[in-house]
Amino acid sequence: MTFAEAVRVCLKDKYACFRGRASRSEFWWFMLCIGLINLCAGLALSPFPPGTAMGLNFLISLALLLPNFGVTVRRLHDRNLSGWWLLIPLGSLLLWLLGRGAPGANAVPASALLSLTMCVCYLAILSLPGTAGPNRFGADPLAAGNERP
Repeated sequence: MTFAEAVRVCLKDKYACFRGRASRSEFWWFMLCIGLINLCAGLALSPFPPGTAMGLNFLISLALLLPNFGVTVRRLHDRNLSGWWLLIPLGSLLLWLLGRGAPGANAVPASALLSLTMCVCYLAILSLPGTAGPNRFGADPLAAGNERP
């Protein structure tokens, strides 16, 4: 799947779709697209007052939230994992935020290290090849003659 195909699929065809499977290329091309959109928005909004720029950047991020979650859930489905695994990075962020407010000098480094470890493991899961052939979430997205590396 190309960059343009991944963006079209995620923003038009499957904007808020949490069913089926997404190949690694679909997922990573769309993550690159989100990163480029955020970079361009940050640069374009830099002349504005900070409150306005943050508000507009928040609206852009909010518009991309459903397709981001959707493609992530479909990528997890390609690994034959439930979409609930999406809670790992969200939970690790919550742990880090709770650790920041906890009393004691050691709470922040421990919660940050735990959060970082969980996110790295999650990133590894998303980077691994999907299940070859059909699984409980649908047909292999690469079954159209493409080989898995």
